Amino acid sequence: MIFLLGLVALPLAYFAVLVMMLFKREPRAVATSLLFFAGAAVSGSWAIMQSRSSTAGIGFLGIPLIGAMAGFLGLAFDLFRDDARLERRAFAWVGLTATLVLVGFNIRQGLDTKDKNRDRDEMQAAHSAEIARDRDQIAAALKENPQHQRLWLDSAIRAHRDDRAFLLAALPNDSISPGLLDTLANSADMGIALEAVRNPNTTAQTLDRVYRTKTYPDYFFQALAAHRHTPPGILTEMYKRPRTIGGLAIWFAGNPATPHEILDDIARTNNDRSVISSLLENPATDCRIITRLAVNLMKGQNRDAEDSNVARLNELLPLKCPNTT
Repeated sequence: MIFLLGLVALPLAYFAVLVMMLFKREPRAVATSLLFFAGAAVSGSWAIMQSRSSTAGIGFLGIPLIGAMAGFLGLAFDLFRDDARLERRAFAWVGLTATLVLVGFNIRQGLDTKDKNRDRDEMQAAHSAEIARDRDQIAAALKENPQHQRLWLDSAIRAHRDDRAFLLAALPNDSISPGLLDTLANSADMGIALEAVRNPNTTAQTLDRVYRTKTYPDYFFQALAAHRHTPPGILTEMYKRPRTIGGLAIWFAGNPATPHEILDDIARTNNDRSVISSLLENPATDCRIITRLAVNLMKGQNRDAEDSNVARLNELLPLKCPNTT
């Protein structure tokens, strides 16, 4: 609480002092102080912006505090640097040195972050290139073994269990056996487990275990919401639980395994074009849902005549509701 108070109180006190200094006709001191403030604030902000962390923005909360501290040091420097008393002159130059060190530290941090980002980008590019090479090799091998694709691919995956790039290249293939996918879905590597969950051959039992036993099940919610083998009970539970992951409606809407009451609720409550488009293309969408969508879409037809979902709805109405035409 004291720290949070300082985040606000010190900057306010600083600007109050600046106003007072202006009334005292000390424009040089104010200008010097603002220069110190800007140096600390700008360098700190630049360092924060180099980060790609989703929480990096929190650092901006401290920028006014850091700037105010540097601004006070700037005031001290301007007021005391030529003072007759040695201790005041020393304090003034210590303040200047401290501000320069702070600015230098911010710049150094920003440069280090840029270097780390560049190294990560290079590593990711190399990893992606390796995955692409493995994907091409796997595709060629499967083409050469049309009668034994599952046998070959299962064997190749087992032989490369410690090769992350190979596994990521192999897992999107629908030739993998469900038993091997179950093993890979249990991997401690979240990326490997996620690709195993996404595979169309992954069974309902595996998906159920992932949902109920993973330490961080939210990581798999999008894949589970989209998978045709996800048990209806899990889809219902995911849909009704408090949302920790956004944007799932489009995956529920396009999944033929999604329970009818969820599809009906989406048709009734969701106005997102992409979600409605997925719902229209879902083979599980029936006359009741189409009718509900028609009511909602026609309400906005005059306001948005360019909505392609309206045209698609008109195509589907006689197919889904033949007895009403």
